[in-house]
Amino acid sequence: MSKFCPYCGKQYSERSKFCPQCGKGRRNVVEAQSASAAKPVHEVVEKMNRAATAERAPAMERNGSAGTASNEAARLTTPARPAVKPTPMIPASARKYAPATHAFIGVYEQAGFGLRYGAWMFDFLITLIALMVFTFAISAIGRRSVVDSNQDLFIVAGLTLLLLILNFVVLAGLNGQSAGMRILGIQITRADGKRFTMWGAAIRHLIGYPLSMLVFFLGFLWMLWDPRQQGWHDKLAGTIVVMSR
Repeated sequence: MSKFCPYCGKQYSERSKFCPQCGKGRRNVVEAQSASAAKPVHEVVEKMNRAATAERAPAMERNGSAGTASNEAARLTTPARPAVKPTPMIPASARKYAPATHAFIGVYEQAGFGLRYGAWMFDFLITLIALMVFTFAISAIGRRSVVDSNQDLFIVAGLTLLLLILNFVVLAGLNGQSAGMRILGIQITRADGKRFTMWGAAIRHLIGYPLSMLVFFLGFLWMLWDPRQQGWHDKLAGTIVVMSR
């Protein structure tokens, strides 16, 4: 007849005096044998399994408590990660440097240094080409070089000055655009929102441009770090340069 340990459920040999699993004595074997004779085998096995489970439960609880305690200790000893603070948004009015091209200043779309420099180069090329045409025409009419006659030099200089006034005073005063600005789609406007006039164009270009050329063109370079990208000539006339509408 089979013999089972009531504590661990291990099957005994007939000659065994102690359970090879838990070390219990033969008396328990006799009790298990008598119990097995009185009850069906499956009930005896089920009872022994329950007894073994009840005996292992305290150890499992102790292990679980130890694991929970170790997890809690690890959580307490682990340094908390610092919270990441969001980067604050800096308003355009608080910037200490020139905004990017096409940035908005108020209701106006900013024209950057590159566009303004390109417009100035177009105006310079137009003036240079006109000066060459004037020189060639006066030389052809007088049939002599303009450098041989002071009168011819004054005529060429006068025509060139008239072209500059037409481009930078008349055209700029009428619609806020010189020829170069019209090509690149930018225009001059008053910073206070008032209408830009020929008088303002004369102050900006005939007085402000020579002023900005002083000290190695520092007045023109000033717009690189000015919050409104204003050169000295812009500050003198109270103007900004924006994208044309």
